[in-house]
Amino acid sequence: MDTYTIELNEGWAVKKGFVNFKKNENKPGKLMRAIILSFFLILTALSYSQNPLPVIRAGSIKAFIAEGNEEKSNWTLSPDLRPDIYSTTKSSKAKRVKFYTDIDSLLITIKPGKKFEFVVLLNGKDSCFTRIESPATKNYATVNPAFHDTIPFVLTALNNIVVKVILDDKDTLDLKFDSGSTDFRITNDAIKNTLHLTDLTSHFFKIGKQTWDKQNIIPVELSGQGTVGRFGWDIFDGMIVEIDYDNRIFIIHSKLPKLTKGYSKFDMEYTNGLFCIQGELQLKNKKFKNRFLFDNGYQKTIMLDTMLMQEQNYPKDLAVIKKVIMKNGQGKDVPVITVNNERFNLGNHVLLNIPVQLMTSTGNPAGFKTHILGNEVLKRFNTIIDFQHNYVYLKKNSLFDTGYSDSR
Repeated sequence: MDTYTIELNEGWAVKKGFVNFKKNENKPGKLMRAIILSFFLILTALSYSQNPLPVIRAGSIKAFIAEGNEEKSNWTLSPDLRPDIYSTTKSSKAKRVKFYTDIDSLLITIKPGKKFEFVVLLNGKDSCFTRIESPATKNYATVNPAFHDTIPFVLTALNNIVVKVILDDKDTLDLKFDSGSTDFRITNDAIKNTLHLTDLTSHFFKIGKQTWDKQNIIPVELSGQGTVGRFGWDIFDGMIVEIDYDNRIFIIHSKLPKLTKGYSKFDMEYTNGLFCIQGELQLKNKKFKNRFLFDNGYQKTIMLDTMLMQEQNYPKDLAVIKKVIMKNGQGKDVPVITVNNERFNLGNHVLLNIPVQLMTSTGNPAGFKTHILGNEVLKRFNTIIDFQHNYVYLKKNSLFDTGYSDSR
């Protein structure tokens, strides 16, 4: 059963459609106003649904949402949308979500495939109908017959995984698989000058024998060298993706294949629409364990999150190997320095003297607190990504001992 609690400054709460009043001993005389206001709010909610919706108040359109233990993300109240929908990150279990306004807050526990609706009364007059929904889990393991679709790919000198993708049954595109991204994304240049597209909605994509219909194209300024765009992890939700760097094959499975010896298993931690695994930096006899965004679309080794470095007191006096200007997917310049990290522990695997990248400005390169694990590291492991049970399996391959492009 889904549960929710509304926390209010006046000292009253709504639970399961009932109103429970708690007298605030420090503020006499406000109980009656709270009672009158609560009935007014419930009547307002009834105009939207046959069942009373929980109601909280706000004095500003600025609000926040936090999933589990994650930091708050910004949310803007909108009376014009009915409802205004917030979709949580993928989760195989029920998760706690907290919604904050400048006056009240609402805490719910929501299961995959469920939704929760409520009203935010803005400035005492505008009703903002809001929905929090958790996406249903997907699982292709029961598909009959099972599929194991093998697709060749090119691993470029700059660590891009390039796959042939057919668009609308006529155009063959070189797109890279980017596990640190979502959806189908194509560069503005290709959209305008190569494909001549004027409508980016409802397109058909084919990779190997697998097809995706009614897909929207997200335009981007840049993509990996030798490609005109990328496709993200979420198009394989509910499937298994195997990346065999030794044989340069990309395999899409409907069911987890039998694992050979040598694989290490990692839990996938979903946040902000992407997924991370746990790893450990080691330097000067100190260990710095944290999460790492699993991002084979990032061409380098590891981009360190400056905020996490500050919190964990990662050494600041490391010798600089290299200074460069990188560009993100929007074409913006990102000044970066490279330093040497003595040891990186990834499950049972150890990588020594690995050059890592640091932004010269503070902030989160991923948009949330996490280091970024790139394909100059990930290509050293044959990989199985289980989007059914949410595990990553890594096994050392023939590239494991190859040198790093930025080594001193």
